[in-house]
Amino acid sequence: MKMLIFLIFFGLVAAVVLWKVRKADAEKDLARRQAMKHKQKQHKEAITPKDHAKWPTIIHAAGKGAVEVEEELPEPTMTAIKFKPVDQTGLQH
Repeated sequence: MKMLIFLIFFGLVAAVVLWKVRKADAEKDLARRQAMKHKQKQHKEAITPKDHAKWPTIIHAAGKGAVEVEEELPEPTMTAIKFKPVDQTGLQH
């Protein structure tokens, strides 16, 4: 009788240990899968742009004389663009 109780107790302990080992393996596998998904998501975000770039467009004149005006004015380049600096004293209060 003592041997039967010992075997039942030993079987329960073995089942609990086996259950905990499987649970730990499943948690490790889940963490690994989530890390892989997170890494793939970061890689995908690094490749694809979040917003599409809006490039400046050159607007040409339309109507009579537009062809002559176009021929006279050369296409602007980034080095040809000039700007007038803002007067800083006018902005101060």
